[in-house]
Amino acid sequence: MSKTMDLLNKLNDNIRITFTSPLCFMKRFLLYFLVFVTPLVSASDFAGIWRGELEVGRGASIVLGFDINQDTDGEISVFIDSPNQGMYDFPASSVTVNNNQLTIKVDKLKAQFVGQVDDQVLSGEWQQGQATPIKLTRLNNQDKQRLRFEGAYKGTLEINSRTTLPLQLNIAVVADGYLATLDSPAQESFGIPINQINIGDQQLTFSSSLIGASYTGTLTKDGSSGCYQGQFSQGGQLPLTLCLEQTQTASTQQQLDPAGFNVDGAVITYNNDRWQIKRFTHQVPADAQFEIGSVTKTMVAFLLAKDLANGVLASDAQLGNIWDELSKPVSEISLVSLATHFSGLPRLPANLDVDDDQNPYADYHLNQLSDALRDTDLASPVGYQYSNFGYSVLAETLVAFHHQSLDTLLTESVFRPLNMNHSYLALENEEHVKAHIHALAQGHRFDGDTTSHWYFDAMAGAGAVVSTVDDMVAYLKLMMQPPDSQTETVATVLAPRESLSQQTQQALGWLIQRNGQQEWAWHNGQTAGFTSYVGFTLDGRRGVVLLSNQARPVTQLGQQLLLAPAD
Repeated sequence: MSKTMDLLNKLNDNIRITFTSPLCFMKRFLLYFLVFVTPLVSASDFAGIWRGELEVGRGASIVLGFDINQDTDGEISVFIDSPNQGMYDFPASSVTVNNNQLTIKVDKLKAQFVGQVDDQVLSGEWQQGQATPIKLTRLNNQDKQRLRFEGAYKGTLEINSRTTLPLQLNIAVVADGYLATLDSPAQESFGIPINQINIGDQQLTFSSSLIGASYTGTLTKDGSSGCYQGQFSQGGQLPLTLCLEQTQTASTQQQLDPAGFNVDGAVITYNNDRWQIKRFTHQVPADAQFEIGSVTKTMVAFLLAKDLANGVLASDAQLGNIWDELSKPVSEISLVSLATHFSGLPRLPANLDVDDDQNPYADYHLNQLSDALRDTDLASPVGYQYSNFGYSVLAETLVAFHHQSLDTLLTESVFRPLNMNHSYLALENEEHVKAHIHALAQGHRFDGDTTSHWYFDAMAGAGAVVSTVDDMVAYLKLMMQPPDSQTETVATVLAPRESLSQQTQQALGWLIQRNGQQEWAWHNGQTAGFTSYVGFTLDGRRGVVLLSNQARPVTQLGQQLLLAPAD
């Protein structure tokens, strides 16, 4: 395997936005707020810069910060920051102080903080969808001096003459140290934990045990650009220069709501046997098509569920029943385990060589997928491993079983019955792709630059569907309120199969989350120039579709819209 793929696979096999890990919740988790109240306690009880670690998943945290000041009129101003997400100084709707209790409400986000001060610790709960405990510590003067290093450090790995990999190191100051995370936008991976970091006027070093990577860099000679030049190590070494971006404030930040997030979508409600659809559009035609990425997997899972519900396939059907010449461990992989990411297959096939990082799957064909499957050594013990490889195998298994193309299977079972007339698979050189290309929105990378569209062959089951907001609304309506003819299939899709945490279970394709009495199913997706989110409450009363033609995560926005109180 080339060094290029060694690096790409190491990054890809260990990190995941969707739910390979709960890191997918990190981006745009918070907004920040400025409000004024008349203090009922001494300002010294609250004044200062406070920082704490907010846990957003198993082993994953971001920094939440409060900057609290008292002006000459005796009013208290409160600014809230989330440096790991690049957000600062955003206004909230209200603040109250009562008997040493501080309450900050953010009506737009359906969020609030409630806490009390005890010496140098502000303890409370951040409530947004679910209540998360947090302790914030007041920064001392030495901590404040380190704030000059806080921010996003961006750079690009030049893997070879054709392949680059943008990286972003997010550094946030906490009491007596830093909390840092790493983003790899092109690989759909955000919030990778950094377990060791040191930064100063001359040197920056960090390491992540999760992906087995480290970095050592020194400040560039001019010293004025905030750039560190050094080596990124992960198996091999590659040169990497990381430069500090200028911090943006609330006045220049896009707000975490549909209107300001460069996103198209809809909020779906079902009450009194009637549907209500609230659409919102951003800078593209209402009928624009989007790459939905990994949301495709839920449709492949639907095909499997239909076969299971109808008795066409047995619940314990294995690859060996359909594929020839597989080793015994691989032949015993069940189709259900492929659909739940418990097959033991890695994230990507070992023989996937990225010749074109802007269109990585176009030239990967069935013979290569078959070879990779036959040559794969399964992880032991088998656990949860989000796998594009696994879903590609699942899709091709259903193709072989039915003797029909994946395009035909999806068209006959999903697109045509639901009148999803603008949805299709982005297959290279297919005539229907050429016919629809004029309606496909221009995709943009995380940094806003335009990028090429993705096309697929044997990896189509992992993320090849192109769709519209209206088509995806029709798809969610099926999942939320299935007709009698589809009730068993939908129930089979949504039945929890594997427990990932106390609040999260894996169904066929869909993740099922629980917060108190609330339960919802969701999935997200990303390609080089698009992101997507679909989710719905399991009572079938509310759903959300978000499609963006920029590769910036929309998952948290989707969760917030989904769990918002009824209008």
